[in-house]
Amino acid sequence: MKKLFIVLPLFLFTLLLSGCQTKTYDIVVTMYPQYEMVKQIVGDKDLSYTLLLSPGVEIHDFEPTSKQIGMIQSSKLFIYTSDELETWGSNMTNNGVVANLEDYIETIHNHEGENEVIHEEAESHDVHYWVSVHNQIDMVEAIFALIVEIDPDNQAYYTSNADTLISHLYDIDTEFETLMLEPVKPIYFIGHNVFSSLNEEFGLNIISLTDSYSPESDPTSVEIGQMIDDILSSQSTHVYYDPFENDAVAKTIQSDLKSAHNYDIILVPLHSMHNLSKAQFDDGIDLLDLWTENLANIKLTYESGS
Repeated sequence: MKKLFIVLPLFLFTLLLSGCQTKTYDIVVTMYPQYEMVKQIVGDKDLSYTLLLSPGVEIHDFEPTSKQIGMIQSSKLFIYTSDELETWGSNMTNNGVVANLEDYIETIHNHEGENEVIHEEAESHDVHYWVSVHNQIDMVEAIFALIVEIDPDNQAYYTSNADTLISHLYDIDTEFETLMLEPVKPIYFIGHNVFSSLNEEFGLNIISLTDSYSPESDPTSVEIGQMIDDILSSQSTHVYYDPFENDAVAKTIQSDLKSAHNYDIILVPLHSMHNLSKAQFDDGIDLLDLWTENLANIKLTYESGS
């Protein structure tokens, strides 16, 4: 009987200790696009990986928990987005490689269309640089190289997977290029400034409600009024919003247009891709799905009479 009383507390202590231990991963990433790229490149190999940003969570102002810091420290590869979005990222250390992914993005890639769109000079960097087909290709190439660095034995396998993903992104690029043959149309986006890089590379005219890079910047009444006037002036029938953000302002603008001007608009989603909702994540939605939906929805503006 005494042995039972001795063994039972020891067993309970062991369970408690194991529950407090942080699970370890080979690769830790901060944001969804990196996670999806790692997932597709690693495939069925034994490297483990995890996403710090839970589905449904906004990347801006995200701070890791002590448990997540432990995951980073025990990893072989930690990939974060930029020093501007994750100001804490450069302070992280681990057992292998810490990579600021923005360092691997060369530039904004501009196309020259037949409509000879005149671009303003591109900013030196875009906080949301991942919302660009060519920048995502750069990201895939960088993540592939980083994965090979920690697991060189499976380089051929990772090469094949990375090449497949890059090929699909080039297919998306080809589809976007067809829009450059059309007259430029305003694409009104009821959200913060997310699509600068996408505008630059394909000569699009996505006009954001606010110039701020942060979703926490509330639009002013002047900005809302100006967008309503612009929508009416251009006779735009499709107006866009980020389904990941609160759609209250979008619905307000839609309601105001109807009540004050008897003008109907259709609200259409346009993904900023930094994260997914929990439902999308559980359904296995990937980056190519988001690009395909964005492309199809942007085409609605080009196909409409506005």
